[in-house]
Amino acid sequence: MRRLTIPFALLLTTLTACGALRTHEARDPQGELVGSNILDLAQSVGIPDKTMKLVDTGGPNDRLEAQWNFSNSDAALDMNALVLDIKVGGAGKCSMTATVERWGGKVLAVNFPQAHSDSIGSDYGACEPLVEEALTHNPHTPEDPKWDAFSLVGAAK
Repeated sequence: MRRLTIPFALLLTTLTACGALRTHEARDPQGELVGSNILDLAQSVGIPDKTMKLVDTGGPNDRLEAQWNFSNSDAALDMNALVLDIKVGGAGKCSMTATVERWGGKVLAVNFPQAHSDSIGSDYGACEPLVEEALTHNPHTPEDPKWDAFSLVGAAK
């Protein structure tokens, strides 16, 4: 049993890192999502669950925050050992937020506020399906500087 401890720990760490890698890729300022259009995110992962106007002056610095929530109860590996509840393979809750320019809808930043990488049971695995959809099905909508992204406010559930 002792011989399997180190390989098993290495396997769990590797599986957790796969989910974290995609979320870091989504956050990357030179990546696919940052710099894309909010309409691209809405087409690939759906209408945001929540939207909020951050700055509403009518000027070029107006911002919008959009949030998508995702929950997945299926895990590839679910273990309960003493006080540890370890789920590997996508179980958990994920929230993805995007900070967006009002005029044109350019995505300035993408964050995952619930996810953390300091434990094996982190929610990065739960974010992976949402991030995968956003990265692989990004339609690259042309930017229209006259389009008002605040029109998405109220479109949320």
